[in-house]
Amino acid sequence: MRIIILWFLLLGLSMEARVVTDDYGRKVELPEKVTKIYASSPPLSMSLLAFDPELIAALNMPWKENQKPYVGTAYDKPVAGGFFGQGQRPNFEVLAKSKPDVIIMWGRMSGADKILKKLEKLGIPVLMIRNDSIKDLVSQFNLYGELTGNTKRAKELVDYTQETLSLIDSLQEKLAKQKPVRYYFAQGVDGLFSECKGSFHLEPFSYSWAENALDCDMSSNYGMEKISIESIVMADPDVIVAMEPFFVKKINQNKHFKYLRSVRKGKVYLVPSTPFNYITRPPSFMRLMGIRWLIHNFYPEILDVSFVSEQKRFEKVFFKNL
Repeated sequence: MRIIILWFLLLGLSMEARVVTDDYGRKVELPEKVTKIYASSPPLSMSLLAFDPELIAALNMPWKENQKPYVGTAYDKPVAGGFFGQGQRPNFEVLAKSKPDVIIMWGRMSGADKILKKLEKLGIPVLMIRNDSIKDLVSQFNLYGELTGNTKRAKELVDYTQETLSLIDSLQEKLAKQKPVRYYFAQGVDGLFSECKGSFHLEPFSYSWAENALDCDMSSNYGMEKISIESIVMADPDVIVAMEPFFVKKINQNKHFKYLRSVRKGKVYLVPSTPFNYITRPPSFMRLMGIRWLIHNFYPEILDVSFVSEQKRFEKVFFKNL
């Protein structure tokens, strides 16, 4: 994102401002000093949290009690809500009272043009940014660095992000000897919801040398497609990666799943969710740890660093409050 510093006169006073060209080519005037940002959806709020919890002006939803040590001062920020599907809308009164210097929104979210018009009515500058892929974390961290002047923090996060996204390439020689693991991504307490080809909820798997055992089409960006047990049996996945603890706890008694080869072999993995989910919902920077977790489970001998050691390094980089 290109930033141009301008000086202008307003009401006879000399004031500093700058014009930012956002990811969609819009030129937006911002105050020179940015200390508070409101993100209109959870994935963007999460990248702000990683950069600096102090930057968050208002929340999309309250944090859980067990997340408090990780989110620091962001724990007590006002809850304004946001635009994140299923008809969710922010409380504009709470949002205005939180007085962000700038609002950021995903430029390709459903109904983006209408949402932009609503946000602009608040008289607060709005930047439309890319959040289509985990790769967009790089431009988001760099943007926060430019807006706040803390380019050192941006570089720290960008370096870890790029290292993780290139991890699978660095392992190609070892992986060439492995057959890609075929997985079923189970969601919902009955495990009968999943994601189909093209879903961004599956992106961490694409960096872990794995293949979706399902052959299905997306019906919406929200995902959570209903899957028949017959389709899962026919797919015969090597492993099951599940989001719900209850589903995993009961899977050996589940009349639909207990006969699957992956279940009989104990190849069922519950996605870690402390402090936030490693794979999706929301799809956040935690996916960087999710990629490493998947590789550790799918190919236990291939990485030189233990999962626990990597987890400590990740938390040290992304959670400065710990």
